Amino acid sequence: MRLGRKRGLCRSAVREALDNLPSGVCFFDCRGVVTLCNRQMYRLVYALTGRDLQSLYEFRAMLNSDPVSGVRDGSVFVLADGSAWRFSEAVVTDAGGAVYTQALASDVSELYRRQEELRRDNRALEETAQRLRRLSANVVAVTREEEILRMKMRVHDDIGRSLLATRQLLQQRRPTAELDLGAWKNAISLLRGDGGETGEKDAMAQLLEAAAGIGVTISTDGELPADRKAAYLLITAMRECATNAARHAGGTEMYVRICSGGGKATAVLTNNGAAPDGEIKEGGGLSSLRARIEAAGGAMRVVSSPAFELTVSVPLETEETLCTVY
Repeated sequence: MRLGRKRGLCRSAVREALDNLPSGVCFFDCRGVVTLCNRQMYRLVYALTGRDLQSLYEFRAMLNSDPVSGVRDGSVFVLADGSAWRFSEAVVTDAGGAVYTQALASDVSELYRRQEELRRDNRALEETAQRLRRLSANVVAVTREEEILRMKMRVHDDIGRSLLATRQLLQQRRPTAELDLGAWKNAISLLRGDGGETGEKDAMAQLLEAAAGIGVTISTDGELPADRKAAYLLITAMRECATNAARHAGGTEMYVRICSGGGKATAVLTNNGAAPDGEIKEGGGLSSLRARIEAAGGAMRVVSSPAFELTVSVPLETEETLCTVY
């Protein structure tokens, strides 16, 4: 009697200890029938299937199907209350040699939450990477368009000066041997991809020489900025105006006033040619020049009356010592 009561008390203690476990635990005999199962496992299976656990077959069927409540994410089941559980099974043998299948349900809520955070972070990083790739592609495209526009303007200017020089030579009935072919060679070199970027001093020297070739003298008041990009944009504006002065106004002198301050460099360009008949309509050269100036963050203003005047302002990256114009 006492031995039986002790065994009964022992089973009750084991049952109570098993029921108090935070994990789900269940044992099936060799026929797949439940022999011992704690409250947590019963609760989890009922929440996922809507039925009480009766056999190993039902347990395995649950692992391979979608739950009636909650969601399944791979090997993890997420209940309606937000808790996440992972199920597993293993074969165990008792002291008497009997074989049982042990089923466990482990609470992986914290691990699952961190995995979800990691997935969200990875998705955000991937979206950022995609935006950066698109931005890089746009930067390459914009840079390429800027280079093409720069080449077009230089070819336009070189060919324009060459045509003017040729026309003047023919009008003056001078020998063709006097024709300067430098501008033609520069244009051909650019079209072949042989042209390279020059410094602002070299570019200014080339401009003065090219302008003299079409009968235009450039007089300057002020200094080019040391900022290479800003200086080159101002020289580009001078080159366009020198060509237009000879072609459209019959001018022989061009005047340039340059000043820097307030984070920008400004050039005001005029000439001694005939005043425009009306409001100037920006053609290929001036419109391309405006596109380059505005793309660099600058501004351009054209005045037609009482005389032609072009004002160009470009931003300076730093306030540096100015370099002298020839």
